[in-house]
Amino acid sequence: MNFDWRWSKSSTVWLLMILAVPFVQQLHINPDWVSYVENTQTIFLLFCFLFTLLSTLCSGLKGKEKAFWLWASLWWLVLLGRDQNWGRQTFSGYSHAVYHGIAAVLILGLILMLLWPRLRAGIQYYYHQPFPIWNFLLAAAGFLLADAIERGRWIAQFILLNPVYDDMLEELYECPFMLALFTVSAVLQWQTIMQMKRSLKQVKV
Repeated sequence: MNFDWRWSKSSTVWLLMILAVPFVQQLHINPDWVSYVENTQTIFLLFCFLFTLLSTLCSGLKGKEKAFWLWASLWWLVLLGRDQNWGRQTFSGYSHAVYHGIAAVLILGLILMLLWPRLRAGIQYYYHQPFPIWNFLLAAAGFLLADAIERGRWIAQFILLNPVYDDMLEELYECPFMLALFTVSAVLQWQTIMQMKRSLKQVKV
């Protein structure tokens, strides 16, 4: 891949967020406030899905680029589904089969789209495009730290000083994960749209 190792202002913001999360325990806030963080994440993931989808449909992208970003939109929808436990949090009371069905449809959609030749060409195309590696690594760090808190991995003992804040820290680490991942997605999509517009101008000239 063509990694872009330039450090950006957004990278600084996501790094500071990751470093600041453990200090929330010193504020002695109500652990039940974690529900506000969860609801905000749900709204943000919905925004990411709609933003990526509408940017793809309204920008005039075509061919392999359009196929790739439609696939990326579905990824955001899968993350939204996972955040909502496949619908259990918003639409509770249904049988397990319904929620398992929602998960199966979304995940199967991601897999089946790989049979689309245009999508495979799009993945190959972006494999060679400049990739903002620092934001991606910070997103991965946020995800891994959230996972460590959730599953009680060894590194959690150095972060989680008060067990009552385990859910809070897990959700807070997911915030830089989502924000940094969206930054990667938005930058790549914006670059593609700008390249397309420049190409159209050159053709007109």
